[in-house]
Amino acid sequence: GSNKEDSSNIDPLAHQKGAVLMVCRTCGKKGDHWTSRCPYKDLAQPAEGFVDKPPAADGAAAAAAGGKGAYVPPSLRAGAERTTGSDMRRRNDENSVRVTNLSEDTREPDLLELFRPFGAVSRVYVAIDQKTGMSRGFGFVNFVSREDAQRAINKLNGYGYDNLILRVEWATPRTT
Repeated sequence: GSNKEDSSNIDPLAHQKGAVLMVCRTCGKKGDHWTSRCPYKDLAQPAEGFVDKPPAADGAAAAAAGGKGAYVPPSLRAGAERTTGSDMRRRNDENSVRVTNLSEDTREPDLLELFRPFGAVSRVYVAIDQKTGMSRGFGFVNFVSREDAQRAINKLNGYGYDNLILRVEWATPRTT
């Protein structure tokens, strides 16, 4: 092949020499700056396609009925259960027990086997180091009932397991 063919194959955008590749969505200028660096962003009117605040109940009803409007998340649509994510997290964390001073070899089935005699366990989690694949030395056990969790704390706090003394306590809920 000739040199002309090789150079055109190397740069597929070379034939679009005059084409503008960027257009600012805020002010509409072509090729001058990116949208994130727009010098006019404080002066520009907010775009019609975006909504800053969540839609009111009547807006949600209109959107659910097929009317033109902003996106309504499933949790806000008509007929959706009125539970928030934070309520669900609190319900799970209520009966959650934190277990520390676990050996590197401890896995979730080991914790399940250790805590199952105290009552129904809904979830077991052992923190694993991403690089080594070994346990980071702590985990969480969620019980169905708070009384079972309390019994497990009373019996297993200070219990010798895998040549280490376990520390078992109520898990403090995450602050989000």
